[in-house]
Amino acid sequence: MASLVLFLPSSPYSSSSHLPPKPQPHPPPPTPPTPVPAAARPSRFRALFARAAARRDPEPSPAAPAEAAPAAAVEERRSLAAALLLRGTGATRGGGAAVEEVEKRDGVVWEQRPEDVEAERRRRELTSPGFSFSAAGLLFPYHLGAAQCLMDKGYITERTPLAGSSAGAIICAVIASGNTMQDALQVTKDLADNCRSKGTAFRLGAVLRDVLDKFLPDDLHIRCNGRIRVAITRLSWRPRGLLVDQFDSKEDVINAVITSSFIPGYLAPRPATFFRNRLCIDGGLTLFMPPTSASETVRICAFPASRLGLQEIGISPDCNPENRATPRQLFNWALEPAEDEVLDKLYELGYKDAAVWAEQNSTEFIVKNGQPLGID
Repeated sequence: MASLVLFLPSSPYSSSSHLPPKPQPHPPPPTPPTPVPAAARPSRFRALFARAAARRDPEPSPAAPAEAAPAAAVEERRSLAAALLLRGTGATRGGGAAVEEVEKRDGVVWEQRPEDVEAERRRRELTSPGFSFSAAGLLFPYHLGAAQCLMDKGYITERTPLAGSSAGAIICAVIASGNTMQDALQVTKDLADNCRSKGTAFRLGAVLRDVLDKFLPDDLHIRCNGRIRVAITRLSWRPRGLLVDQFDSKEDVINAVITSSFIPGYLAPRPATFFRNRLCIDGGLTLFMPPTSASETVRICAFPASRLGLQEIGISPDCNPENRATPRQLFNWALEPAEDEVLDKLYELGYKDAAVWAEQNSTEFIVKNGQPLGID
C-alpha cells in the first residue's frame, strides 16, 4: 500500500520559529543523601577528647554564639554529675597546688611544680635513704612502731624523704606533722573503737577525715611539701599511678591521703572519688610501696613480704618470723579494726622489725656523697 502523504498548504505561520515548543524531559528525581554512619558524624565530645589529647585549648571564637549554649549545657551536666558523686563526702574538686606532670616512667605520673624540679634533682643527689610505707589498711599501728624505731635511731628526721600509699600515706603525714607516734596510736584506738561500735564499711572515710582534721596541725602542707609523696591511682583509659608531693593547704593534704586510702565501695558507698578534678581510687592498687625522692628507698611492708612474693623489702614481718599472726589474720585486721591489745601488739612488732633492720644496716648506710642524712 502506498504511503499516504498529507500535504499542507504553505502558511506564513508554518516556519520553524513558530512551531510549538518541544516538551522538555523531566529532571531526574534528587538522589536521597547517603546516610552517614554515627561514628563518622561530628561529635562535640569527640572534639573535646581530641582537644584534651593535644593538651591545648583553642581560643574561643566570638562569632560562634550558637555553640556557646550547648557547650555550656554539656559542662553544666558534667559538673552536676561530679557534684552528685561527691555529695555527702565533704570533698571538693577545687584546691591543689599548681602542678605539672613532669616525669613519666613505668606507667607512673609524677606531679610537681616546675620550680621544684631543680631542687628535687639536688635532693636526690644529697639524700639517702628515704622510707616508703606500704598500703596496710587498719594495720596502721605496725607502721607507727616501725617509724618510732627509725626516729629513735636517727634514720628519720625532719629532712628524711618519705612516701606512702593508703595507710602508708597517712603515716607519712603523721611523721611530717611532728606529732608523736604514741599519740597517733591512741587516736588509732579511738577510731577503731568507733568502727567496732558503729561499723566500718561505707563510713570509714568520713570518720577518718574527721580524726585527721582534729589531729593534724594547720601548717601540715608546709611540713609536707617536697618531703612526702602520696601515691594515688588515677582512673583514665587504664589505671595509672600518680605521685603527689606539693600541697596548698592542710585540707589538700587530707584529701590526698583519703584518696590514697579510697578502697572502692569500702571507705564510702561510691566506686571512686575525685581528687584535683581527676577520678581516683586507692593508691595501693598501682603503687603498693611508692618510690621516695631520695636516691635510695627502704621499703616497709606491714604484710609478710615473702608470702606476697615481694622482693627488696627492707622492713616487714619476715624480719622476726617467730610467733607472728597468720596472713589471714593480718588481712582480717586490715579491713576490720582489731581490739586494743592487738593494736598494741602490732605497734610492738613494727618497732622490733625495724630494730632488726637497723642492726643489719648501721648508720654508715645513711651517709652518701659526704652528706650525713637524717643526722643533724
